[in-house]
Amino acid sequence: MAALALLLALLLPAALSAREGPPPAVPAPEILAQAAPSTPPSAAVADSSAPDEGSGTEIQAQKRELETLRQELENRRQLSKQLKGRERNILGELRDTERNLQLTLRYLKALERRRRALAGDLGQTTSELGRTAVQLEADRRRLAWRLREIFKRGRSRDIEYILSARSFGDLVTRTYYLARVAREDRQQMLLTQARRVAVQDTKTRLEERKRELDRLANETQKERQALSRLTAERRRLLKGVRSDAKSNEQAQAEIKRASRRIQGLIEQLEKRRLASERGAPGELPLFGDFSKNQGRLAWPVNGKIIRGFGNQKNPRFNTSTYNSGIDIGAAFGTPIKAVARGRMDYVNWLEGYGKCAILNHGGGYYTLYAHASEVSAPVGKDVAVGEVIGRVGDTGSTIGTALHFEIRRGKQALNPLVWLR
Repeated sequence: MAALALLLALLLPAALSAREGPPPAVPAPEILAQAAPSTPPSAAVADSSAPDEGSGTEIQAQKRELETLRQELENRRQLSKQLKGRERNILGELRDTERNLQLTLRYLKALERRRRALAGDLGQTTSELGRTAVQLEADRRRLAWRLREIFKRGRSRDIEYILSARSFGDLVTRTYYLARVAREDRQQMLLTQARRVAVQDTKTRLEERKRELDRLANETQKERQALSRLTAERRRLLKGVRSDAKSNEQAQAEIKRASRRIQGLIEQLEKRRLASERGAPGELPLFGDFSKNQGRLAWPVNGKIIRGFGNQKNPRFNTSTYNSGIDIGAAFGTPIKAVARGRMDYVNWLEGYGKCAILNHGGGYYTLYAHASEVSAPVGKDVAVGEVIGRVGDTGSTIGTALHFEIRRGKQALNPLVWLR
């Protein structure tokens, strides 16, 4: 018996080292049929439980965006609290309310994007958990069957199997197959352990997604209530501007100041244009001669003119205000289209104008689009005639939802009705 143990000690390493190569040219013994199927654990688990890298990256990016917006909104509201109670005119309150309103809308949109992404990931994670759980159960059944087989055979059965070898070559073959069965048993055990960990990790991720979705639902409800309050406050302030003589006077003065700010802004843009053209005289490339467009330009939006160009009289308060453009009433969200080719030179919020975009058409000509709910074309973009550059809104407006449209040559405001067809 000691001699047999010594012989096995010498033969087993050789058999194990040969396991990656072809087996001996002897029929496989029946013991292989009792081994559980071998599957590389790392590959199997990677197929069933690895999260989608692209989806995870998107969710993390949305999380960072939400945190940034949440901090910005918190700072904005804190500033509003600090300013509350100080002596400010009604337009100042209106501007502050509008900024809070716009930021709250942005935050609500970001919350909704995050909710959709998490809901999609939740469905994917649930399916993934189901698949991995099924595989894990199959692995457990295989392991249970294998353990029963080992228990029924007993340790002595393997020794008997080796001792029954009829030749030295048969002994080597039997030792090789016993080592192979042991290796496959070990691989199956590792695979089952890896899948069990994967199932637990997936369950943890699933619970985290569910908790975050609950938090998003609560936060969305809270922000919708805040939006409702801000909208009601804005309506109250606008009503005050329209019905109170002093507030209306303040609004007219604000409009005059806004017009002067536009003049200063156009002057800066013109200086920049002229400086850039010194090295390349002539019109901006591809934009053509804007001066030939009188009576030929398409309307930026379809709608009714609610305030014309020039001096406009308010019959209620018997006051007169100069309008440097025209105001076109249109439904909220109506697409705003560029009236001619140009380059987007300015996109920002302007006091009295709200969200504002200015297109440079070359030769000192500019068109301005104000009170937008959003501007989609970025600064520096070349815009084609008829291209949508934003949406109609009521930002900075005291007359409701409308597009304020101007045409300027340098600082001089031109009557848009002469240019539109």
